[in-house]
Order: sequence, then C-alpha cells, then structure tokens
Amino acid sequence: MKGRGFQILLVCSLVLNVFVIGGLVGAGFMWQRAEVQHPVNGLGRAGRLRMAAQDLPQPYRRDLRLTVVETMRTLKPQIGEARAARREAARLLAQPTLDRGALDTTLARARAADSVVRTRLEASIAGFAAGLPQRERLRLVEALTRQQPRSPRQEKRP
Repeated sequence: MKGRGFQILLVCSLVLNVFVIGGLVGAGFMWQRAEVQHPVNGLGRAGRLRMAAQDLPQPYRRDLRLTVVETMRTLKPQIGEARAARREAARLLAQPTLDRGALDTTLARARAADSVVRTRLEASIAGFAAGLPQRERLRLVEALTRQQPRSPRQEKRP
C-alpha cells in the first residue's frame, strides 16, 4: 500500500483511535462519578443511616460512626446468634424431609436475636441524637425520612 491509500488508512485509524480513547475516558469518568459516594466507615452498606450520616457536619458524622461501631461491637454475640440461626434454618430447609417445628423454632431464634440488635442500635442512635443541637437533629430527621431512590434491582421486582 503506497501513497494516498496509506494516508487515508492512517487518518481513519487516527479518527477511530480518538473515538475509542474518548469513549474509554468518558466511561472511566462516569464510573468514577458513580462511585463518588464513599461509605461512611463503620456504618455498613448503603442505607438510610449511612445516607443520614453524610448529611451531618464532619464532627457529628464521626461521633455517629463511633457510636454505631461501638454498639455493633457490643452486639457481636447477638449478630453471631442471628447468623447461626439463619444458617441452621437454611440447613433445615435443605433436608429431604422438612421438620417444621425445628424450622419455626430456629427462625424464632433468629428473629429474637435480630430484634435485640435492632432495638439496641436504635437506642444508641436515639441517645446520640439526643445530644445533637436541634438544627442537626432536624437535618438527621430529614435525611432519615427522605425517600431514597430505588436501585435497578428493586424496580424489576413485581
């Protein structure tokens, strides 16, 4: 390939490379923007509490995180009990013959442990909120009651 044909091929290649590189850079930029909401350490997965913590000023955000982390640390036995009960329930469900009584008892054990965890966590957050100035409590209330956008997985459910 000589002369003009080579020049045309070179220009087409350059144009194609510019579009490909631009597409990759744009995709990377959009991916990075989508990941911009970093989790508030210690507050777990995306949820109302983590989103509410992001609306608080930094010192209160840190205090809330420490409150939650300490509470969860003290609740490790109950969290472990709930997980063990759920694993046991899954094992019972996988048996060839279902022992309904044992399954109900195991699920009740999991519910009781989950209830203890939720009750204590809510109490510690209420205690934290009681120490906030009214302005920050209002911000916390707004954030906790704000309607969260649904994830694409939730929208597909009937």
